[in-house]
Amino acid sequence: MLRSLATPLMALAILFAAGTAHAHTHANAKGVGLGVAAGAAWSGTELEGFDNRDATGLSWGFFVDIPLLDTFYISPATTIYELDLGKGKKPVTDIDLNFKFIVPLHSIKVGAGVTAGLTVAEETYSTHMGGLGYLSYNAVRNLDLFAMAQYKRLIREGQEVDDMHLFVGTMFRF
Repeated sequence: MLRSLATPLMALAILFAAGTAHAHTHANAKGVGLGVAAGAAWSGTELEGFDNRDATGLSWGFFVDIPLLDTFYISPATTIYELDLGKGKKPVTDIDLNFKFIVPLHSIKVGAGVTAGLTVAEETYSTHMGGLGYLSYNAVRNLDLFAMAQYKRLIREGQEVDDMHLFVGTMFRF
């Protein structure tokens, strides 16, 4: 009799543990955000052998905020912009993993962090790394307005390229 009850009790215990884990995970996910932003990208790097470069271009992207603590977010992002690497403006895509250290000040959040990721430009893959500054304002209960500045160093074959990105956008918080 005890053996016949063991299997259903074990299944019930597993379901209870899974339900509790899901509720706990969902409770910690408060504040996860999904955002979109637009802005500009600028590169001041003087490439050897090229005089006439258009160093600025429009930029836009998608951003995610995953708060691990009230003061630390992991923020994956994808941005698209144009960059002149000596052959005219070409499309560039960045896949970033941002680590933001946040100082919450009531409805304003100020932060700084580091970024690293992959850049697709000139039909090649390169890495980039850099730093960022972040400012967010909670306009309504689950909608933030934010601004972010990123400095990135594109590590590529040949000369490395430094560029700056400025974004303004909205972040919907779940």
